[in-house]
Amino acid sequence: MPTCEMQIADCALRIEYSRVISEEEALAKILSAVAPLPATEVSLSDALDRFAAIDLFATIPLPPFDNSAMDGYAVVAGSVRKNARLKIVGEQAAGPSRNLSISTGEAVRIFTGAPIPMGADAVVMQEETEREGDFVLICPEQISVGDFVRKAGADLTAGQQILKRGDRMHPVTLGLLASQGIESVNVGARAGVAIVTTGDELVAPGQQRRDF
Repeated sequence: MPTCEMQIADCALRIEYSRVISEEEALAKILSAVAPLPATEVSLSDALDRFAAIDLFATIPLPPFDNSAMDGYAVVAGSVRKNARLKIVGEQAAGPSRNLSISTGEAVRIFTGAPIPMGADAVVMQEETEREGDFVLICPEQISVGDFVRKAGADLTAGQQILKRGDRMHPVTLGLLASQGIESVNVGARAGVAIVTTGDELVAPGQQRRDF
């Protein structure tokens, strides 16, 4: 280790010093000496702002099926034009599929989040239609395949990574985990931290301060 000597009031003062290292190097030295805390399992309700101990992947696509993004009518896009008059052959609410199907010239009344009937490939929102008894009049100039249809896996596909080890768990992350039916998750144990303050200049709150 480098040293230097200096003369002060006839006393030889020997000063030993070392090279100043960068913040990055200091951090690397500290982290190399620290072992990760053991993992512990907690419920999702207690996992907010904790750090994942393992990688986690989706097993269920989100959404799990093709569904409507609007209230309206499910149609076959290629057979629909402006002022087309389609026969309404059923109604599909959000929830369990009624296993409905349509073909050219037909439509199904559908609601937001409801499964897309077999044969349908687009949804016309209700504001752009006119109901005429058992028929519906289509008002838009053009309907394209995929209009107002949320495809299965559009938000999250099966096998897609949700978390990697060391990621902080945010509210959105917890929602994705809940969508997979996950009730609990492995996280790093909480660190035990103590703060120790010392010095003659310190006194407890309410005590008389010392004069220096």
